[in-house]
Amino acid sequence: IALFKQHIFGFDLDYFRPLGNPNKFVAAILQHFSRASDEDISPSVYLAWAQKFSGPELEKQKWLELARVYNQWSELKIAQGVMEFGDLIANALNLWRRRPNVLSGYVKRFKYLLVDEFQDTNYAQNILVNLLAGRQKNLTVVADDDQAIYRWRGAAISNVIQFRKTYPRAKLVTLVQNYRSTQEILDRAYDLI
Repeated sequence: IALFKQHIFGFDLDYFRPLGNPNKFVAAILQHFSRASDEDISPSVYLAWAQKFSGPELEKQKWLELARVYNQWSELKIAQGVMEFGDLIANALNLWRRRPNVLSGYVKRFKYLLVDEFQDTNYAQNILVNLLAGRQKNLTVVADDDQAIYRWRGAAISNVIQFRKTYPRAKLVTLVQNYRSTQEILDRAYDLI
């Protein structure tokens, strides 16, 4: 937020930088860009979508403004040598897509993968896991669909649902014994869920 605010007058903002309160939308803009990154939507893909948007003209202008600023924001972070959490995933995906030989090196390096708390993965993280699993598909995931209600950083329960389709030969192991809680606590938790 601090970096964005430092450069707020360098961004092509009009609607989203009101004169009376230029910082009014900063947190929302950054959250919007973060969600786009979590959904594997790059600034160029976002801009192409905004340019094709066929709704009301004022709404199109807002989308175009956000798309241009998303691109400027990405370029600024590169120039400043900084990344946000979502950039770690987005930049890895971008590298692996442009340079399959780099991906191949990682696939060979990590023969087996284990992803814990899989219900908390977002779309981009799921793509990263699937790319890293490669053709070997030596992948184990641990997921609790009852915990999928939290939507942490764009977490998508669809990743858990789609897992069985993506990996049809995967063996499902249901854990039914709990060593951390008494039965009374578990019963109340299940009632609440």
